Amino acid sequence: MDIDQLRGWATFMDRAMIASLAATVLAVGSLGATTWLSFRFNGAVRDHEHAAVDRFRDVEGRSVQLEKDVATARERAATLEQEVSTARGRAKALEQEMTATRERAATLEQEASKARERATAFEQAAREANDRSARMAAREANERSPQGTAGEKAPAPQLNPAAIQQRLADLAKLVRDATARAVVPSQGKAAETPRPAQPEATSESTAASRDGQPSSSSPIVASLRKYAGTNAAVFVLDRVAEAPPAAATISTYLSDAGWASQTWTWTGVAGILGVVVLIREGSDPAINEAASALVEALRSAGFNAAKGDWPADWRRYRGALDGPQTPAPTDAPIRIVIGAKATSAPR
Repeated sequence: MDIDQLRGWATFMDRAMIASLAATVLAVGSLGATTWLSFRFNGAVRDHEHAAVDRFRDVEGRSVQLEKDVATARERAATLEQEVSTARGRAKALEQEMTATRERAATLEQEASKARERATAFEQAAREANDRSARMAAREANERSPQGTAGEKAPAPQLNPAAIQQRLADLAKLVRDATARAVVPSQGKAAETPRPAQPEATSESTAASRDGQPSSSSPIVASLRKYAGTNAAVFVLDRVAEAPPAAATISTYLSDAGWASQTWTWTGVAGILGVVVLIREGSDPAINEAASALVEALRSAGFNAAKGDWPADWRRYRGALDGPQTPAPTDAPIRIVIGAKATSAPR
């Protein structure tokens, strides 16, 4: 081969090397770009997968929470159904108690009517006895007057119709108070009414003695009569079944003894046991003596009575009082609070 051919082949080889070098550079560049794009695409795919997994976990957590909420709602629905059933049972029991209360109120009205009739009969008998006594006294005076001897015989016993009327009015007031307390639906249960035997005891207690005063056959009334005219306020705790009968009995004792007492129903207060006799601070010694005598008399009658002092200002009290507007419930110097377990044993 001559030199020209060798030069041609060298030129050709140089060009081929340059072309291969350019191809190699292009291949390396393409490989780098491909690798970089692969990394980018793989990162984007991984981010998308992580986001999808996170969303799936959130959805799963929400579904679990929803299942718990559904279970809680079912439990609440079951509890509400039980409460509704219990409320229906209580409503039925309340209706039965209200019916029984109305029947007791009707019975009390009948007994009060019978007591009025007996009081009227007693008054008529008293008048007839007074008339007979007057006629007998006049006849004896006429028989002795011609002989010049003045009849100095003791006056015939006089019955007191006014006392009978007063006791009848007290009995009617007690019946009205008991009926009014019994028919109040907001109390949740019907209040107990006085015992049916109460009118009989009241009618017997209206028998008059020779001096025209009520009979002192009860030692409790006799022990309290020396403090006649003492003002006392009777506070009966609401929602205590045994409090109204105890209040009626105590009010009867005080009325028979000549005390000036009024009764109020005390709502919004609980936790008081027995009968607590409270005295206003700074009261006279006579008031303290009357309160002590009242405590002793109530204890002898079977009440869980105790004496104490009002723990705060006499004119301030918790809850609310339902009763007469005049006199005010804070005017009396003696306050008789009747709570649960007022009596120690049946009397």
